[in-house]
Amino acid sequence: MLPGIEDSSRTPVVSILIANWNGQHVLRDCLRSLAERTRGIEYEIIVVDDASTDRSVEMVRSEFPSVHLVARTVNGGFVKTNNDGVSAARGKNVLLLNSDTLLLNNAVKILSDYLDEHPEVGVCGGWLRNPDGSSQVSFGHAPSFLQALTDAFFLNDLFPSVGFPNRGVLPRPGWTSPRSVEYITGADLMIRRSLVERFGLFDELYEAYCEEVDLCRRVRIAGGLDVHFVPEAHIVHLGGFSYGKRGERHVQMQYISYQKYLTKHHGQFYALLVRLLYAWHYLVKGAVRTARLVTAPRTQREGRKKETLAAWYHVRYSIRPHSRA
Repeated sequence: MLPGIEDSSRTPVVSILIANWNGQHVLRDCLRSLAERTRGIEYEIIVVDDASTDRSVEMVRSEFPSVHLVARTVNGGFVKTNNDGVSAARGKNVLLLNSDTLLLNNAVKILSDYLDEHPEVGVCGGWLRNPDGSSQVSFGHAPSFLQALTDAFFLNDLFPSVGFPNRGVLPRPGWTSPRSVEYITGADLMIRRSLVERFGLFDELYEAYCEEVDLCRRVRIAGGLDVHFVPEAHIVHLGGFSYGKRGERHVQMQYISYQKYLTKHHGQFYALLVRLLYAWHYLVKGAVRTARLVTAPRTQREGRKKETLAAWYHVRYSIRPHSRA
């Protein structure tokens, strides 16, 4: 048994749920990180493998025998994989943790203690960082007309300190106090198991993206509890390894999920207005990036070409989310 992975015969305080798909190497590092960093709290780890074709399952069985492994034989995607795994959770708090994460401190205990000390909070999450230590999007505002209007007029770019609604927020150096937010990024989301039993986990309407936004909305509106960002907990998120690398398909999946989320909560016409505002935002960005690409030195063109294509992908799929890639 590895240090830090508690005796499975004892009732855990936290169930750590990790969905994995072809992430053998990052998953190994994640599990080692949990064993090294987590202290002073009873916990269990549940790894749900989503029909990986690498040696993820064999690696967990041989190197981490204390981990509860659920091996799916049919690939179901990130949302279904988490939903399958949470039924095995025994802890009073459940931490949804991406396989491509590394703990920088005792984040599991910090987040669990925070929920225990704040009964008005139903979900919390920590400070996500890039491998170089810079901040990564850790929480944000749900897609909405007001948020899209902010994007359309580039208010967050022009006035970054004002705090206009933003789909994804980068924590700033010096932030030390927890704050109420609309949603926590799903890479490190801790929720009370009583809420999962009451509302379920993720709505399988979503294939990926917006599932945590929808969950946090249910916690806030139906559950009447807050969602908090806890800056004391620090976690590296490698990004792009949990369920494939980013690209055109990633952008399309985002806008398909935005469409589903907005339609579910606000209706078709509202969803269309929001997507058109997003399209305008990226139309301006695409035009500027195209001009920069044309005038760029040859050594910079490859990077700028990728940025330019990304902007036009956003325009295309914000207007027609289900168009063929």
